Amino acid sequence: MQFVQSPPGDDPIVVEGFFAASPARVFNAWTNPDIVMKWFGLEPNSLHSADIDLRPGGAWRFLHSSTAEQTMGFEGAYAEIEPDERLVFSWSHVITRADGAREATPESRIEVTFTPKGSGTMVRLVHSAVRTEDARRGIGGGWEASFGSLRDVLAE
Repeated sequence: MQFVQSPPGDDPIVVEGFFAASPARVFNAWTNPDIVMKWFGLEPNSLHSADIDLRPGGAWRFLHSSTAEQTMGFEGAYAEIEPDERLVFSWSHVITRADGAREATPESRIEVTFTPKGSGTMVRLVHSAVRTEDARRGIGGGWEASFGSLRDVLAE
């Protein structure tokens, strides 16, 4: 199944998928760190950690690699939260060096909607304001893989 609906490299990146689970269960999979750890990333179970402060203004941070020299991950803050219906949050790719120096991409914006459909949920993600075509292509591939893993986790 193809989840990414927008042409590669376009802004915004639009990702859609049907999941055989209730909106409450799918929303929980996006907001419960233990479940996020199972599906987020290019490979299932590829995160080292996931921290989520689920409130407007609350921060989230997903760490996907860590060495003695640096950590790499994603982070942002929640702008809007409508339980079981919608999430809006900022997004940056961040590298933190052992000396504390940080490199972060400019913030982009993600809006995720959870819509009941029959016995499941239609999820629509719009990732906008990613500044370069290469970054949009990479992020699109990441969302494609993540949605596939999320489908598998929700089928368990």
